[in-house]
Amino acid sequence: MITKKLRLRAGLAGLIGFGLLAPLAGAGAAVATASDLGSPADTAQLFSEDYARLIEATLPAFRSDELARRLALLREKYPNGENTVTLRKLSDIEALLGLPHATTGGSDYVATKTHAYGISAGSGRVHFARNLEGQPPMAFEEAQRSQREIEARHFDLLQRAGISPAQVLFTTSGIVSLRTQSADMSDEKALLAADSVYTYALRSIEGLQVEGSEARLASRSGGDLVSLSLRWPALQLHPQLTSFKLKSAEELKREILPQVKQAANGAVVNLQMAVVLRPVSLDGRRVFVPSLKVGVLPKEEAGAVFYVDLPQQALAYKEGDVIDR
Repeated sequence: MITKKLRLRAGLAGLIGFGLLAPLAGAGAAVATASDLGSPADTAQLFSEDYARLIEATLPAFRSDELARRLALLREKYPNGENTVTLRKLSDIEALLGLPHATTGGSDYVATKTHAYGISAGSGRVHFARNLEGQPPMAFEEAQRSQREIEARHFDLLQRAGISPAQVLFTTSGIVSLRTQSADMSDEKALLAADSVYTYALRSIEGLQVEGSEARLASRSGGDLVSLSLRWPALQLHPQLTSFKLKSAEELKREILPQVKQAANGAVVNLQMAVVLRPVSLDGRRVFVPSLKVGVLPKEEAGAVFYVDLPQQALAYKEGDVIDR
């Protein structure tokens, strides 16, 4: 079990941004749909200090035998793992984004006066940022008019990078706004501009959320890419996972309760849970374990997240952030 401290506001918007909700399916989906892999939507504002009651209400309603079959089929379909992203080296990023070829001397990072980008082929992590110093922001109305067109450009770029729409669990787009307001200026007179239009995509495979695997893109008018952050690593289930027999609901409740008590420390909290494929480290490489992600969310901003392995079989691995290779 690993626990992470976080700061976020409890509520639907914060949970979606944190990638905690699983009842979202289908490429381009922007609205939650019914799912047995995440907490029921009507529990997002359920707060209590009766932690056993909260666990009962928010535990996803999946059947262990049905989820076990899905995992077994996933292993059967991808016996050697899955990795469709075509970005393996710096020249691949340059070709995708139309950048001039850079001589790096073996480095995996490039920085110039106009942009910076890098890649970690083993982890599937790609990043790009354009230098906007001295450039004025977009007019907010222009950002609104171009939002759908830019979003379509972002999806096209992701597909050209090898990301299939079938592996996108949830997407959303919006405008990063800039507000200029002096101390004596009323809200109505504040000046509103737009830094960029962004798109966020959360990954799944065969309908299962892949923890920590996501894409974030931002552009300005004309479709010029401002930034790209791509975490889409090769995915392979833990090779030692030979039994897909999963813990029962009662077993999970017993395992979750003491960890919620410790994280909540007597406070009134909300709980949200989702079935995810969680990356862990095995002999220095990234593999994935079917897990239940549990968010403990007080009404204030301090909260915590921990994971509970779903297989009954004990697996050897190291927890914590997996080092990019």
